[in-house]
Formats: sequence, structure tokens, C-alpha cells
Amino acid sequence: MTMNKKALDTCPCGQPERFEKCCAPIHGDPRRAKTPEALMRARYSAFAREAYGVLIATWDPVTCPPREALATSGARWLKLTVHDSTQRGENGTVTFSADFIDTHGFQRLTETSRFRFSPQAGQWLYVDGDAQWHRLDIGRNAACPCGSGLKVKRCCARG
Repeated sequence: MTMNKKALDTCPCGQPERFEKCCAPIHGDPRRAKTPEALMRARYSAFAREAYGVLIATWDPVTCPPREALATSGARWLKLTVHDSTQRGENGTVTFSADFIDTHGFQRLTETSRFRFSPQAGQWLYVDGDAQWHRLDIGRNAACPCGSGLKVKRCCARG
């Protein structure tokens, strides 16, 4: 997995902090995620860093897929945008879009994720989401979706 300079300077979740101060503490102890949005950002970082153990530890056991299913996507996650986040008692939602590149080119996942707080586990868990995938039509001279400021041909589209 190659990362551009911007990816090395900030957490994959898009917050301005470095990963070690932002999502890494939640990866180490998911109970540190105090809101559904904090957990969703940490989960995005886990997808970006291929930290499948974190994903499983933060997924509701009823809806969690097998580990092998997580590791087969081949996606390289580029950018996260959170559009909305709600929390009502032990339930929450986060609406976001995430840009990625895979064997089919540049794509965007838009999802409203559902979370629940598990008092037994003392943490928020991802339950499921309503997802839509769209192929992004990005020319080689367009700005890269990762937000690096470089053209696609000089950034994420390089072989």
C-alpha cells in the first residue's frame, strides 16, 4: 500500500491529527470511541490500513461477515467525507461518502451506517448500513480524489 505525503501527515479518517493521536487509540481500545462518528472514522481508518481485527472488534456480532470477506475487496481507500451524524440514546447513524480505487477504477461509496451502543461491551458497534456505490469518471488531468492537490496521473492513478 503506497501513501502520498498528505496520507502520511494526517489520519486516514480526514481529521487534521496524525493517526497516532486520532484513530490509533480507538484501534487499541474501541471503548475510546465516545460517539458513532468517532467509531465510524476509526473504522474507515481500519479499512484504509487493512486492520481487519479492528473492524471485527467493532462490528455487531450478528451482522459481522467472516474475516476473509473483509480482506478480499482490493480497494485502496482515498478520502472520507462525513455528511451527517446523529446519536439518540444507544443508537446512532453516520452518513458519509468514501472515495476509493480498485480494479474497476475510481469509485465512491455513499452510506448511512447504523450503530448501537453495547452496554455489555462498553462500546459502540457498527450494525449495518444503506450503501450505494458509484463509479467516478475522473480524467487523468483532473485533481486526485484523495485530496493531495496533485493530478490523478501523478498521484493515485500511478501504477
